[in-house]
Amino acid sequence: MPTEHLLLWSLIIVPTAMAFLAWITPGKLRSVLVGFGAVATAGLGLAMGGWLYFAHPHSFELQSTSTLSMLGMGLELAIIVVILAVAIRIRSWAIILLGVAQLALAVTEEVLSHGKPRAEGATFTVDSLSAILILVVSVIGSIIVYYAIGYMKEHAAHAPATAAGNGRFFLYLVGFLGMMNGLVMADDLKWLGFFWEVTTFCSFMLIGHDRTEEACRNAKRALLINSFGGLAMMIAGVIAVANGSAATITAVKNTAAIVPIALLCLAAFTKSAQLPFQSWLLGAMVAPTPVSALLHSATMVKAGSYLVLRLAPAFHGTKFSTLVAIIGAFTFVMTSALACGQRNGKKVLAYSTIANLGLIVMCAGINTPLAYAAALMTLCFHAASKGLLFMCMGTIEQKIHSRDIEEMGGIMYRMPFTTFVALIGMVSMLVPPFGMLLSKWMAMESAIHNPLVLILVIVGAAFTVLFWAKWIGRIQTVSYHEKYTIEKAPLSMLATMGLMAVAVVAAGLGAVPIFNNLIVPQAHAIYASVSGASFASLKQAGNFTMMWPLFVFPAGAILLGIFSYFRFRPEQVRLPFLCGENVENTIPSYTFRSLGDQPETAWAMSYYLRDLFTEGRVTFWCNLIATMAILAMFGVLAPA
Repeated sequence: MPTEHLLLWSLIIVPTAMAFLAWITPGKLRSVLVGFGAVATAGLGLAMGGWLYFAHPHSFELQSTSTLSMLGMGLELAIIVVILAVAIRIRSWAIILLGVAQLALAVTEEVLSHGKPRAEGATFTVDSLSAILILVVSVIGSIIVYYAIGYMKEHAAHAPATAAGNGRFFLYLVGFLGMMNGLVMADDLKWLGFFWEVTTFCSFMLIGHDRTEEACRNAKRALLINSFGGLAMMIAGVIAVANGSAATITAVKNTAAIVPIALLCLAAFTKSAQLPFQSWLLGAMVAPTPVSALLHSATMVKAGSYLVLRLAPAFHGTKFSTLVAIIGAFTFVMTSALACGQRNGKKVLAYSTIANLGLIVMCAGINTPLAYAAALMTLCFHAASKGLLFMCMGTIEQKIHSRDIEEMGGIMYRMPFTTFVALIGMVSMLVPPFGMLLSKWMAMESAIHNPLVLILVIVGAAFTVLFWAKWIGRIQTVSYHEKYTIEKAPLSMLATMGLMAVAVVAAGLGAVPIFNNLIVPQAHAIYASVSGASFASLKQAGNFTMMWPLFVFPAGAILLGIFSYFRFRPEQVRLPFLCGENVENTIPSYTFRSLGDQPETAWAMSYYLRDLFTEGRVTFWCNLIATMAILAMFGVLAPA
């Protein structure tokens, strides 16, 4: 077997096998197996990335055979039957109807293709684009899985009595890595549909892990919305076969079959929680934090935006492309606004994730080399930063037993290490020289010819600064202490957070080389055969001489911090004074003598713009507008 094919199958099989072993193995040996599976998956991902980088050409295909085609069909039918059985058990008629429709479409596709010469195509395709997501899934995903070892020990001690065991949890969490790698590499729509539905099923099981009423309700919603996306994908496959095309992503792109492309984009919108499908991702935040970090921030939701990016060149220069950009930009601005009104830390992270996925979809819709490069930058850097922030959020929640941002004042003293790495994650989302800021700037520049999209992305970027700045300020609110002691937590949690923080900083310092050496060649390769594509802005964006001021700001901030640290003296500390005598025996004293000598405690909180951005007030209208935009997207399917 060629090396590349061995790597391909290993990326799917190894984490899946380790997941089953972890499921049936008790105690400490399970932790060893989970850790080994994470390390092995990360190594395989790096090996695949290295092989593709040095190989010529930088891609390969595993051609379809009768055996692979039949196996793909069987696996797709099997997972649909499994989801149908679950739908019957939870008594969800909507999911049952979707499952029956999927079964009917699968049979229809087989009937349509029966007796015809087997269309040539690939079962799996691995190129530079898929290699980027393989690295995200295998490396960042493995770090999060390793973090989960320590986290789930703590979680099990406080979990509801109804919660499932950790063995089942790691079965779905580790196995998800293999299924996600398969999804990224699949070109055949049967295999893509199988992996798509398996990741949906894993998400359902993990969201409902604690088996509380809320967890079960939100798991059902996730299964329903993602099953709707799976149905759209199957309709696309049937239409492709009916038109005489191979049911593969490559064939759909090459024939510019705009209706199947639109249906695949609709499926992608459900997976990446774009408006109006965002409710499943928000509800998924009830799951243990490693689930949020892995499935719903770093990997699974990226599958949708990845699919839109893969399809983008096929609808370049169409009105359909413009509508895709508007849908992504609208999602970006409205979910960023909704994040400003949230005090729940995990909800802020969820809305921020949806917003950044919208930014990727917007860039895919703008459909220029520069916009495509901005989308890839966002995909990579967002996965690392948000994975880190979810891990920090989980550690903080276990310590203070709350997700309320307003209750995080003072954690700098109680949890100095976690707070420090959390600050790195937050800062990496909005200041130079980190890649997220560069990608937003490139997205704005690429939107210059579409005023509506440009306004939406500028306003959305302003909202992101607002909610990150509020959170940064709150967790730094702490009185003076002479020394700080690193908090106690499982080593797997502290080590993985530290490793991820180092990776985020290293990626930020190397953002320009990463852009020039990895992102730019990919954008060139994608748009080389697309007529009318201009590379002038892309070349200018990679000019380091124009970016050197980006490094002046953080360097100056670091030098100022060092200078202030060495100039500071403990005797300079003064108690706060608010026009009244401090009440004695309160250290630090925030209680003062007020009128009538009554004690009053001073307090402060962030401004959440609740009159403007409450979910109940805004969500209905956002979903209505987004639904109309999607309907308009299907109304402009003819090329411009």
